[in-house]
Order: sequence, then structure tokens, then C-alpha cells
Amino acid sequence: MTHSPFPEFLEKGLGERMLRLAATVAACTVIRCGSGFIGPDAQSAFPDPFVGTWRSVTPSFLFIRLSFSSGSSETCGVVARLTFSGVAWEGDGQITGDSLVLRMSNAGSATPVGSVVVHAGDAQTLRAEVRPSSGSPMDLTFVRDN
Repeated sequence: MTHSPFPEFLEKGLGERMLRLAATVAACTVIRCGSGFIGPDAQSAFPDPFVGTWRSVTPSFLFIRLSFSSGSSETCGVVARLTFSGVAWEGDGQITGDSLVLRMSNAGSATPVGSVVVHAGDAQTLRAEVRPSSGSPMDLTFVRDN
């Protein structure tokens, strides 16, 4: 006769049940954020170089603004908005190597219109390559606006 593991689990001591629960919660956290574990230090430091509002200081592109906020815990990333000439691109992304890679679409649309790859130059400067789906990429430099 075979016994079900569920009733056996209920017979375990409180300490062993808590240990199994903690292991289950840790496994779900790893699965939620992808293959790598995002610990408290990494998660809080993740968006700091980017979060806030930035303005372009690139000649001929001084009207462009870029803003970042922390993404939801479900995405483990950053949400961005790029505004220029009455147009707004919105998107989200994650750190890949030393870059923040964003997938962008027109505000209110799910259709991708391009991507933005951002590198932190220092605490007050960002370098961004805006790559529209059609057209030439633009290299821009941003400084904190707030």
C-alpha cells in the first residue's frame, strides 16, 4: 500500500514545515525574476542610476526628455518614457551587461516602434542610442533634469 506524501507532510514538526515553506518561497522568487536571483541589495541598487527625469544636451536634440521609474516586482525591471516633438514612446527593459535595454512603443500602443540602449556615464550623465524600427539610430547624451 502506497502512502500519499500530503498527509505525511502534515505529520512533520512545525520547524520542518517552516523550512519547507521558506524553501518554496525562495524557489518562487528565483522563478519570478528569471534565472538569476535578485537579492534585496541588487534590487534596491538596480534602478538608482536611471530613475528620474533626464534632458538631452545633444545639439539639435535639446527638446528630448527621458524619464525612468522602477518597474513592478513582476517585471524586475525599469519603465521608461521618451518624449520628443509631441510624440511619446513608452517601454520597459532590463539591465543587459553594462546597458539598460528598453523595448519601446508609441504611448497607448503595444506595437513596437524601436528600442533604446542606455549607458550610465556617471551619476549625472547618460548616453543613449535610440534605434527606431525604421530610420537611422541617434546617439544622445542626457543630464539629470530634476
